[in-house]
Amino acid sequence: LIPGIGNDACIRDMFDSGSHHLTAFDYAPEWVECARRMFGRDRLREMDDLRVADARSLPYEDGSFDAVMEKGTLDSIYLSGGMDKDVARKHLGMAVSELARVVKKGGVVFSVTAACVDAVQAAFDACREREGCWKQIRDGSTYITEDGYAGNNVDATR
Repeated sequence: LIPGIGNDACIRDMFDSGSHHLTAFDYAPEWVECARRMFGRDRLREMDDLRVADARSLPYEDGSFDAVMEKGTLDSIYLSGGMDKDVARKHLGMAVSELARVVKKGGVVFSVTAACVDAVQAAFDACREREGCWKQIRDGSTYITEDGYAGNNVDATR
């Protein structure tokens, strides 16, 4: 499952590399249409599903997905609360709970965040405490290399 597909070519690259069992959504019809154009008719026929949906109330059955790859969608949800941080936290928590609901037991949620790291981590922690739904296997914290580059290590082998 790819939440918030937007204009991210990463999913197209995943598809072209052989990952054809992909489902994606975005809350904005314009971004879903952008993804349709990016994918093209042939790829879309092979893709499982691409639709308009709200991450806070997903139209999928419980345990529908083996994995979720979220890249900045949770940041966007939090930031959409604007100055009202209570609303931002509530909406973010709803989205995280929905991801927990639709991923299979033992499945993986790969979340890449940059803008709202603390808020996203807190939402995952709250869901884990409330529902017992997550086991964090790697935090991928940002680090600065000796030559001044910033990055995050998503290599779970360390």
